[in-house]
Amino acid sequence: MRFWGHRVRDVILSRSRPYHKNDNPRVEQKNSTLVRRYLGYDRLDTVEQVLAVNRFYDKMWVYYNLFQPVMHLAEKQVVQDDNGGTRVIRRHDKARTPFDRLCETEAISTPHREQLEALRDGINPRRLRQQIYDDLDVIFRLPCAAPGSRQNVHLTLAKNLDRRKEPLSHLDFNCTSVG
Repeated sequence: MRFWGHRVRDVILSRSRPYHKNDNPRVEQKNSTLVRRYLGYDRLDTVEQVLAVNRFYDKMWVYYNLFQPVMHLAEKQVVQDDNGGTRVIRRHDKARTPFDRLCETEAISTPHREQLEALRDGINPRRLRQQIYDDLDVIFRLPCAAPGSRQNVHLTLAKNLDRRKEPLSHLDFNCTSVG
């Protein structure tokens, strides 16, 4: 906050509670299964790379929140075998997309839900998935920063702040549904 507070307005700082590293287990799981699975652990340190990754994230959140169903662990039970050993029985709930789960709650307003439904109905998931892989190719073809060189990170922040004003207006997937 000390660094960004006086340089950029409307910055929101969020964090988990101190000494509770498992406050956000599903978020941490998605960091592993989505971010690290696709981008790996390599350093992406140029402005061009950051902007390309942000475009990649714009497509990823739509694909995984609107089209990819997930199962949540509903129950975990430890039972003993006849041989004296133990095993774990896991039961999961019905697979649903995160957007469908959100719609089942009262946490989303009707206009926002309708806007997201229109977005989902207007996108071809196969074409979107192909665009995600094309974006990955672009990201990994971009050169890394030369040792000792500096980049102006404010170039990435200005573009991201403009996008926050209109949450879905910057999305241009060019992957409309067919027929």
